[in-house]
Amino acid sequence: MVQCERCGRPQLRSAPCSTPPPFRSSSPTFSPPIVARSKTNPPQSLSCAASVLARCARLLGLPVHHSVVPEGGKAPEVLPDLAKETEGAPQFARMTADPFLDPQTREAIDAVKRPVLVIAGFATEAVVLRAALSALESDYRVQVPVDACGGLSARTEDAALRQIELAGGVTTSVVSLVTAIAPDFAREPGRNTFAALQALRLA
Repeated sequence: MVQCERCGRPQLRSAPCSTPPPFRSSSPTFSPPIVARSKTNPPQSLSCAASVLARCARLLGLPVHHSVVPEGGKAPEVLPDLAKETEGAPQFARMTADPFLDPQTREAIDAVKRPVLVIAGFATEAVVLRAALSALESDYRVQVPVDACGGLSARTEDAALRQIELAGGVTTSVVSLVTAIAPDFAREPGRNTFAALQALRLA
């Protein structure tokens, strides 16, 4: 018998854990005109990483929420590739840097009752930072996959990521995060998530 790293329960070494992963994914500001301003991560690479993250979340049965800002009076939209992977996922329009300041977004996050939030989006210096700090203040554990984020400059993004780390958040990557949740590529869901991660090699 060993202790499961996911749920802490004892299990047979060869038996997969049946407990749902404690993660949920939050995607603040992944609208095309806003992501196009990313300077630290090319928009195409950012879109690919976000889409792969969403695909893996779907394969792992993890809930996803979008928090988006309307641009120029138009209805908010999500990156096309990301939208395909998250069809039917809740989408919340906001006019704040911090998604937690929007009552509907906050209520949706709390209702899922998952202790770990995966936060990705643009810009790292604003929405990702503010969402991560508010989540940590609310006793969530936070993971930020940096390849699914974009910043305004290397210096300002680095400062934001340091703030998140100092507050107790974890900076990671899509590959590191997904392989930690599903490390066994010989069986599901690891077999499918490993296949999904291969798209990052072509980005």
